[in-house]
Amino acid sequence: MKATIKKIIHEAREVRSFRLEPENKLNYLPGQWMYVRLSADLRHHFTISASPTEDLLQFTTKFRPESEYKQVLWQMKEGNEVEINGPFGSFVLDEKDTTPRLFIAGGIGITPFRAMIRYVADRQLNLPVTLLYSGKNTDEMAFVGELQTANCKLQIIETEKEGRVDEAKIKKYCPDYLERTWWVCGPPAMVEAMVELGQKMGVSADKLRSEEFTGY
Repeated sequence: MKATIKKIIHEAREVRSFRLEPENKLNYLPGQWMYVRLSADLRHHFTISASPTEDLLQFTTKFRPESEYKQVLWQMKEGNEVEINGPFGSFVLDEKDTTPRLFIAGGIGITPFRAMIRYVADRQLNLPVTLLYSGKNTDEMAFVGELQTANCKLQIIETEKEGRVDEAKIKKYCPDYLERTWWVCGPPAMVEAMVELGQKMGVSADKLRSEEFTGY
């Protein structure tokens, strides 16, 4: 269906959120994604970074100069129309499952977690969440200010200062990691490394969930 770009928000360096007004309401679960088509041959999928509890539809993404899609997207203005299709995806929050969670986000992989954490807060769910959010530095990380005031245990990890997320950091910031389900989202190499680390640290396969964000 068609959707109008109502607002473009600069979230961080080279990161923007695009708030849409669809012609019909889109019902979705926190963590799901949708296709956004800019033209006949330019289409890509994005996590819906808004929560279903919010009165808006939004996706958030980072600019890549080598991407024709991103070059066109960055030229879009408020009032322009795009075409959306969705929702899709199973990397979603089930509010009936109150198992404590460890969210591990790399870069723009924060988007599904932003939606989930906002949903937990708005619905006042009793769901313990620890979020390890990793990025080069906070200038390039979206939603940092918002997450710092959210009802979750947040640890920002600036990799240029502290290095990448590793076993020592997980044990330090989330000592009960074996009792939690792990949710990992970010670039493929980061996701693969975190899943392997979880297995090495004794986390059972049924407690490891992941979603990769590929370049485009």
